[in-house]
Amino acid sequence: MGSNTLTATTPLWTQRRFKVALAISFAYFVAYFDRTNVAVLIANPQFNDAFGIAGNKVAQGLLLTAFLFPYGLANLVTGPLGDKLGGRKGVSISIISWTIAMFIMGCISNYTALIALRVILGIGESIMTPACNMIVAKWFPDNERARASSAWLAGLFLAPAFSYPVIAWVVSAFGWRMSFFLLGAIGLFIALPLMWFWTKDAPEKDTKISSAEIEYIRSGQLVAKQFTDTDGFWIQARKVFANYKYWLGVIAYCGYTVGFWGVGTFMPSYLKEQRHLDFGTASLIAVLPWVAATILTIVGGLVGDKRHRSRAFLWSIGYVLAAILSYFGIITGSVGMAVLLISLAVGFLAFTLAPMYAVLQDLTPPTVTGLSFGVFNGITYMVGSFSPAIVGRIADATHSFNIGFYVLDVWLIVTAICVVPLWKSRATNKLASDSPLYDSRAN
Repeated sequence: MGSNTLTATTPLWTQRRFKVALAISFAYFVAYFDRTNVAVLIANPQFNDAFGIAGNKVAQGLLLTAFLFPYGLANLVTGPLGDKLGGRKGVSISIISWTIAMFIMGCISNYTALIALRVILGIGESIMTPACNMIVAKWFPDNERARASSAWLAGLFLAPAFSYPVIAWVVSAFGWRMSFFLLGAIGLFIALPLMWFWTKDAPEKDTKISSAEIEYIRSGQLVAKQFTDTDGFWIQARKVFANYKYWLGVIAYCGYTVGFWGVGTFMPSYLKEQRHLDFGTASLIAVLPWVAATILTIVGGLVGDKRHRSRAFLWSIGYVLAAILSYFGIITGSVGMAVLLISLAVGFLAFTLAPMYAVLQDLTPPTVTGLSFGVFNGITYMVGSFSPAIVGRIADATHSFNIGFYVLDVWLIVTAICVVPLWKSRATNKLASDSPLYDSRAN
């Protein structure tokens, strides 16, 4: 198998793909740690005073928008760039770029400069999702993809789960600047070495993997075998973008990006200002939605692989449950019940991610994975980038987060409906055969 030659010291069976999953999971965890630390800092008076944004929800929300919009826009370029560089190199370059940005952010006190650096951070991290999807598509068989995706997607929620109390403690003990320095150091000294030494762009390039594991991976990638690659890169890409199911997926994923960043940006502020908790308590309690999300992301991966014929249905149901639970969490007068219901709402939003990514991976041939997910991630994050600013503006105008959160709930219901046409694709092979890229001669 290419460079993979069994030697006397090579075991007949290895589990190298799980080390790959761990490496990209940690890299994604640190990336989201960097993105969400500002959500904690905007609830801190010293940080707001340093940048002159105390009491200005729009300016605070723009710190997230300044990251999200360039992040989404850059995906349109870095996605196809990932196809050329390879997933391993793409993620490594991303880690180096965000490390530099975080160190510089810890040294400034100017709001405009902070916005500019958030833009740079967004561009630097933009290759992460396309690159991680490329790695999963090449390293895992079809029946393990939802679980593999759930492993690195769990980093989305482990990050705020850890960042809220950890950043709150670091800020209280050492000041807000230290939070940037700490995150930069974790990326440089832990995430980067793991990514570089534990992963390869494809199993065949890993000298420590066994032929048996490679055979297991490749024999289980039935969907990839049903796509023809004789047309070339750009012709395949055009066929992906002509598939209406792909665009329904794009619209539907906007439900997640708008909901996640609308709630995630202001969760500590909501608990502090509207539920009247102090900064430390609010930062600690704000962890609970992300703990629920971490657990339900993994559950979504397990269920998505177990019920692979119902992945699109799981996607819709997760959105609907999230909207209902969020609504009742907002209207309840009990702080404890509000935290419980909002936590479950965020959890069910997270539940949809692994099934959703598996559906999109099945619609995309391996040769254009980076481009397809670059466009997918780019558009959805550009749409999601407006969510923090809009929720912040509504909160400034109404002196309450409630109406902004209601708007997010309605948007989740709308995007859940967009997934309904994908329910017809009852099985993985059926999903592939419905794609305009399907080649029946491959069977």
